[in-house]
Amino acid sequence: MTRKPNDTTGEAEWFFFSGGPGAPRYGDDPTKHSVDHDSEAFVREVLQNANDQGLDNEDPVRVTFRFVTLSGEDKERFLDTLDWGSGLRGRLNAVSRAKHGRRYDDLVGEIDDPDSELHLLIVEDRNTTGLTGTWEEDSNYAALVRDELYSSKQDDTAGGSYGLGKSVLWTFSGASTVVFNSYPMESSGSTQGPRVIARSKFPTHELPDDDTTYQGAGWLCEPVQTEDGVRPMSIRGEKAEQLAERLHVGRPATSGTSAMVVDFQDPTRDERPDIEDLAEEFVEASVKYFWPAIFRDDLEVTVETPEETYEAKTEDVPSIRPFLECFKSRFTENELLDSPGDVAGLDIPLNIPPRADGTETPDGEVRLAARLASPADDDTYLNRVALFRGAGMVVKYYDQSRVAFGDRNFHAILASGEARTDFPPSDPDQEVDRFLRFAEPPEHDEWESTENLREQYQRGFRTALEDMFETMRDGLRHLAAKSNGGTDILSDNVLNRFPIHGNGAPRATGNSAPSEVFDIESSSRFDGERWTFSGRIEPIVENFQGWTAEISLTGIGEDGSRYDEIPVESISVDAENVTKIHENGTVRLVAEASTENASFEGHSHATDNEDMLSGKVGETQIEIRAEIQTTEGDES
Repeated sequence: MTRKPNDTTGEAEWFFFSGGPGAPRYGDDPTKHSVDHDSEAFVREVLQNANDQGLDNEDPVRVTFRFVTLSGEDKERFLDTLDWGSGLRGRLNAVSRAKHGRRYDDLVGEIDDPDSELHLLIVEDRNTTGLTGTWEEDSNYAALVRDELYSSKQDDTAGGSYGLGKSVLWTFSGASTVVFNSYPMESSGSTQGPRVIARSKFPTHELPDDDTTYQGAGWLCEPVQTEDGVRPMSIRGEKAEQLAERLHVGRPATSGTSAMVVDFQDPTRDERPDIEDLAEEFVEASVKYFWPAIFRDDLEVTVETPEETYEAKTEDVPSIRPFLECFKSRFTENELLDSPGDVAGLDIPLNIPPRADGTETPDGEVRLAARLASPADDDTYLNRVALFRGAGMVVKYYDQSRVAFGDRNFHAILASGEARTDFPPSDPDQEVDRFLRFAEPPEHDEWESTENLREQYQRGFRTALEDMFETMRDGLRHLAAKSNGGTDILSDNVLNRFPIHGNGAPRATGNSAPSEVFDIESSSRFDGERWTFSGRIEPIVENFQGWTAEISLTGIGEDGSRYDEIPVESISVDAENVTKIHENGTVRLVAEASTENASFEGHSHATDNEDMLSGKVGETQIEIRAEIQTTEGDES
């Protein structure tokens, strides 16, 4: 423990562990997890953490991002309160002498420059639980200020389960230091506080004339001697309130937490952006990833700069408006999209295996809704599906460009779990939410097979996810299909799962299937390095002006499961007057009226995919989606 000679902050001082009982727990090395720490990721992770700590009442979680710039005497007073001179500077100088510590040496020089400015970002949340609990127990206080890669989120619908998101606070601090001021909501329902503590995260280091090796984490705190050794305790009561005001993290006496990032900077940028531009980026990122929560009035976000206050409104971000329209109309009875702007929807089954303890789980479903794009739409996320669940955060804008055909572009949502309906969630919805929560990796940007799923559920969780996404793709193909007759572009899976075409009877299976408009044959094989394929397409109607066909490849496992789509590298056609168009790994053939039939052969890109080479993928499915232009001008 180090003590400063002149205690300008009451009982607050910097304390660093050198190991032993009570030291922080490190659940994993955070550098192993490739979180993309740009400003968009910062907003996403911070809002997720606040949103997950919302109180169970009718008031929304309120989050304010506040940019503060200090210079001159204001900067000096702040640094004195932070104990920069006799506390942090010496630590940073010690760290800068390490192999990878040069940036800290530059930082010390910049902060010590009397003419430089110091940039702070305060993230204030309200109507949240605040930092509850103690250092010794598992709590959200200990998870934030004590542990690394541990999470205290126990709610099955919480957005995060790894405790990784909080690391962005320190990633965006040039001084690797964050100050907290919290008014915690205790179990009795009363608000207590304030409690103030700061935490720094430096590499392991040694001070001059001191043989002790210190761990990287340090705290501006009230060190208290206990039976188990010294513990860094938060400052409470009136002293905390005064300290918070001097550190620019003062807040109203309402439940929640303010976190102040010292020397805020985006580590992905060479130059510091204009604050007003950065504020607008924060607003757009807030709406991009949290429009479901904002729309449902579960979350309010504002950004304050010295010059302006911005509010995150769904209507102010054009790129998400089509998704919002899908969400508003997701329970429409329409099952086909006729005109631009139309919304149609389907229920997608999700059959979850029993929990690891043997508890049976109910069969669930998620709601797919798609909107046919119009020329007036913002095309930033064209042919994407917004995936989200009860937390109200968009996990991913899932690219499904391969599903779009011709001019049938779309925007779609997959509203899942407790976000599926506007009514109290059913037991199946709650189980779906729990399942998909554990399907999120540390970055919370995907639904995939994870170690958490393996621990929480019995075998079959991977198949459940794959089936859900496969059925979703088939459902999208159906929703985007033309509604005026002609060939059925749906796969066997969608015809079997959805009662939507006639009596819903299954179609013939295999790579060749009957059609009212085309006679189509195809085959494929793996030559040890790539897939080769061939086939023949022949319109079986008279008086047509031309036709088009899109050819794509998808790996099929020995158990019938679908793997990633396989890019087509090359294709040749034996017929004249056929144009070949390569797009995103698919090939589109555009034939003129004189082309009565066309035979083709081609091959995929060479693959080093282990599943392909190990034999887990036993074949490819050649998907051929064709349209014909008749003399009457109709397409089918």
